[in-house]
Amino acid sequence: MKMLWTICCVCMICFFSLAAYVQINDPDGPLWMAIYGLPAVLTLLQVSSFKFKSHWMISRLMWLHTAVCFLGALYISYGLLITKDTSNYGNLRWYEKEEGREMGGLVFVVLWLMLCQFHDRSVSGACLSAFCVPVVVSPVCLWLYTYYDEAYREKLPDHCKQAL
Repeated sequence: MKMLWTICCVCMICFFSLAAYVQINDPDGPLWMAIYGLPAVLTLLQVSSFKFKSHWMISRLMWLHTAVCFLGALYISYGLLITKDTSNYGNLRWYEKEEGREMGGLVFVVLWLMLCQFHDRSVSGACLSAFCVPVVVSPVCLWLYTYYDEAYREKLPDHCKQAL
């Protein structure tokens, strides 16, 4: 299970680093670079050395960033529900709006940092794998879908089309 956890950590370090990189041409890019870059650095510290894993400052920073991202996701989801677009038979198509994609990114940050926090606790390896693998695979699948679906990409704002 340690090998699976290490592979998942490396995948998420790459994902969060790439997510931070593509924010370079976003109007509020520095904010999102910090939101995605911090989990990449914290995951790197956690997987690199046992000394950093148990340090109280790393743990507190993880919990603080998790709480801020959770509150941000709640705020954005509330805004999406208030201004919901019901032009498509009442379906809320949150993934077609920039705020919805931002909320999705915050949710992935929250889920991943919570997994990192609970990894060293007394959670069985099978239980951790049941949560870890979908959290790692989901953003990659969504990113591939966005990249290969031309109809979806045409709905994106200009700064999202030029990211990669």
